[in-house]
Amino acid sequence: MDWSRIKTIFIVTFLILNIYLLNEFYKTYDKLDFMSETSFENKLKTEEIEYKELPKNIKRDKYVSATPKKFAKDELGKIADTTLTGQSITIKNETMIEAILDEPYPINQENVAEQLGPFLQNNIYKGDQYKFWKVNETEQTITYYQQIEGKQLYKNLNGELTFYVNEEQEIIGYKQTLLENFEEFSEDVNVYQPIDAIETLYENGELPFGSKITKVELGYYTLVHLTSSQVLTPVWRVVVNGEEDLFVNAVEGQIIQLNNEEKKIVE
Repeated sequence: MDWSRIKTIFIVTFLILNIYLLNEFYKTYDKLDFMSETSFENKLKTEEIEYKELPKNIKRDKYVSATPKKFAKDELGKIADTTLTGQSITIKNETMIEAILDEPYPINQENVAEQLGPFLQNNIYKGDQYKFWKVNETEQTITYYQQIEGKQLYKNLNGELTFYVNEEQEIIGYKQTLLENFEEFSEDVNVYQPIDAIETLYENGELPFGSKITKVELGYYTLVHLTSSQVLTPVWRVVVNGEEDLFVNAVEGQIIQLNNEEKKIVE
């Protein structure tokens, strides 16, 4: 009897069986996952909770590290007659620019981001790295946060641009911080899907009856503050009824209470 041949046949048969069982497992898993998602969507319909089309094909991402920019007078002096013309600049604690405009810059409350687009491009140091966040009429400010590869750094005091507005609806000055030296961690991490983030919010009572989810997007928030740097983690931003921002850690799946007043500027 050719035991070597019999052993080979057994090994091949075992491998084929394993492949078959693994394939059946994935079919069952996908079916259960689909049934679970369908069941949750039925819950949303019952609660009259609606959402627009969700981001697709985002399954993996990376942690990112960054360091605060230290501004130097010599560096800013080189662009004083171009980008920073018409401004009185002060550097505070090395990591913040405070500017007063020689002439106020008029705006109105409609399409603020569009109106300020040219000013960011032409009059702000690395202005193209910032993305509009919100207008605060009470504090008379307009806030932008930095972005990397189209993903915004939510409520990050080290990557923030805040304009000050007077009673005549004119920009009179601003303060600016900037992160640099972005480096992705070598290993990818699995990312929760947008519908998973919505389900987490729903199960925790954050989406009352009739909620309208108007935007879902992936960005970053600060996971760890180190002495002179920070580690950013992917996070889902879910906008409810066009005004309330809710955040879910896209890697670990828990709800995050983001409040930049509780964070600090890393120096």
